[in-house]
Amino acid sequence: MARFRRLAAFALCLALLAGCGGNAASSASSQAASSASSASSSSGAASVPEQSAGAPTALVLGYTPSAGFNPYASASNLVEQNAGLLFECLVELTPELSLEYRLADSIVSAGETVTIHMRSGCIFADGTAVTAQDAAASLEAARLSERYAARFANVTEVKASGDTVTVTLATPDSMFAYLCDIPVLKAAETASAQPTPNGRYTYGDSGSLVRNASCAFAEDGPDTIYLTEVSSYEEMVSGFAVGSLNLYTASDSAQTSAGFSSVSDYYKTNNLVFLGVNATPPESGEKSPLLTTAGGRGLLSQLIDRTQLAQKSYYSRAYPATGCINDHYDCVADGHVILSSAELTADQAAADMAALGYSLDDAGYYQNADGERLNLRLLVYSGNTYKRYAATLIKEQLAAAGIYVTVEEASDFDVYSQKVASGDFDLYIGEVKLYNNMDMSPFFEGGQASVGIVQSEALATAYAAFKADQNTAAALEEAFAAEMPYVPLLWRNGTVVHSSGISGLSCSISNVFYSLEGLRFDAAE
Repeated sequence: MARFRRLAAFALCLALLAGCGGNAASSASSQAASSASSASSSSGAASVPEQSAGAPTALVLGYTPSAGFNPYASASNLVEQNAGLLFECLVELTPELSLEYRLADSIVSAGETVTIHMRSGCIFADGTAVTAQDAAASLEAARLSERYAARFANVTEVKASGDTVTVTLATPDSMFAYLCDIPVLKAAETASAQPTPNGRYTYGDSGSLVRNASCAFAEDGPDTIYLTEVSSYEEMVSGFAVGSLNLYTASDSAQTSAGFSSVSDYYKTNNLVFLGVNATPPESGEKSPLLTTAGGRGLLSQLIDRTQLAQKSYYSRAYPATGCINDHYDCVADGHVILSSAELTADQAAADMAALGYSLDDAGYYQNADGERLNLRLLVYSGNTYKRYAATLIKEQLAAAGIYVTVEEASDFDVYSQKVASGDFDLYIGEVKLYNNMDMSPFFEGGQASVGIVQSEALATAYAAFKADQNTAAALEEAFAAEMPYVPLLWRNGTVVHSSGISGLSCSISNVFYSLEGLRFDAAE
């Protein structure tokens, strides 16, 4: 189990979280090269077309000049957002979370060795070729960066030879390719604030991005994207409100709602909302078998209607989680065994509860053999409206099955966190942001989300097999459902907010600007 602890590939928060693809071009255009060389060097700003907040005719994004455009040199989410326009990645995940090869032609995992074969013919905006050396240097820069270091903690060595990059891992990872949605920069520019682009856009006049004609995978989209200076997330949101920009990626901690002048588009992520189950016996007294037995935890899972949770508590800003692997991953396909709706009839639930030693009292709630009513304490951070609504709905769903639940709300996140860390709960609603390779290590012994979680050698064995061979994903799901150490509830969506006059944007977990092919400005039509 110790090796799972070493695989810290998650950025965790227990409640509220506090491009090229087609035929490669053979040469760079002189226009793209000159655009790159003049990148944002003038002190003046590009002239944004006159437009109203409700009827935009151009795409205007926020940026912070001092943060630059290099996601390896800055932890700014705004830098990451705009990098999706400027730099191509080894791979991207599509809106449906399928793996799409971009600058990498293939990525093969075999034990502790990963071999990345680079696509030929891809070039930077100045006409130089994208090489395996560039890819290797970018991986090394990612390993040292604040943004990507945790996801690549399992990497021990990166080498380039010819058109191939060889990555050595501490332990096997059959899903390593899913981690490679990282931008490839020139090897000599991985520390530069403004690296040479190789994506669909390059630098125009100060305050703009222009189409990069030399991108091997260019697509239809605006000829020019305008940038407006912002110093913070709050200033960006304010700028959107007054119309100085018309699109931004919502923070994980923001609770957005579309108004008359804005629209929220959602994209699938690997942010797992889950029900933590405390199966650790107390120093005195006994825990309910609903918590301490696999059958009891499975029963809790079967009584929860995840579709209803997604629709009513998250207002469709999430989708049901029916296993430990995201439902949309190709490797799991139809391998999930948990249903999105409540699975048991009242008679089935009664039989299962009787097997655990419970009977119904006169009020219709379950009691133990001593006549003591079963009462589960459900802890939730009430500062997040979605999770608070989810707690209320779970209480109602379990009450309908005869299980009494007391919701304990903590309005202070630090207090909530302390309660979780000390095991002061029966159940709690938490959230983890899984990296794209579905690393479960935070739930294993010593992991950040392991408090109270039962540890199972059978599940650990199935997980190790999955890390070695993703074709065993269905077997992992079977082992997980049989043990149910925690209850997956929902996968939360990411959010892009834009003016109501903009439509047709295609977003993904890898790139909120996954495709601009269908982007439309209604006022311009």
